[in-house]
Amino acid sequence: MKIGDLVRYCDDAAASLNPKDELGIVTKTGTYTDGKPECHVVWFTCPNQGWWNSENLEVISELPNR
Repeated sequence: MKIGDLVRYCDDAAASLNPKDELGIVTKTGTYTDGKPECHVVWFTCPNQGWWNSENLEVISELPNR
């Protein structure tokens, strides 16, 4: 994932609590202290933003490489 990608939050447990799709845009990328990738996401479908484990994000649309 890279900055500008449109992502969806995908976690089976969360999907059962909130059936609508949660969509947001990646604004920063980084890694956890254990080396796993993470992304800072600003969400469009809820008033939230923050760092999320990349394993729980699905790219819906990505910016072309320049």
